Amino acid sequence: MPSGDELIHEIVNTPALMGLNNCPAVPAQMSKAVYGSVQSDSGPGTVIQPGANMQKEINTAIGFSGANSETAVWHFMMGPTVHHFVVIPWYRQQSPQGQVYTLFMAYENQYSVGQYVNGTPPAAPAGDGTKGYKTEWSLAELSTMFSELLTSNTAWQEYFGQVGATQATTITYWKYKVISLGAAIRNVQAYP
Repeated sequence: MPSGDELIHEIVNTPALMGLNNCPAVPAQMSKAVYGSVQSDSGPGTVIQPGANMQKEINTAIGFSGANSETAVWHFMMGPTVHHFVVIPWYRQQSPQGQVYTLFMAYENQYSVGQYVNGTPPAAPAGDGTKGYKTEWSLAELSTMFSELLTSNTAWQEYFGQVGATQATTITYWKYKVISLGAAIRNVQAYP
């Protein structure tokens, strides 16, 4: 059975994806790679803001309704300083089993997806280095990331690298359709 870690392996071993060096290209090209065609952001997206409902909104944003043999691409956009990245949910088959997520991003005029994956400065995050790229983010880690991005003035550089200080006041997202892991892997292998 195809696995999520196979999908992530294919993505990080696709030079055209690792070479993306501006953040708006990441959702466009990652969706093209996974689905075989660029997915469009329908409507204004769903917005998460700091406040009483923030944690509920984050939980909704990172909840994955697909089966263990499925995945998707989710496009997230920070504001008011605009930064785009994608989250790919998948099911970890090995122990400990469960839902995990992989983030991919580039930063305009700063670093490519490949530099982010490899933790190459300035893509290496500030702080203890545990908030940069990793193949598997847990549900709790991803939830903490979104919460910190909306409530901490240091989180931007802790998660996105040495790119200048700012703080998110909104997170807008679009969830593209669920697709089987097998189809996603075949599509990435055929990309571009």
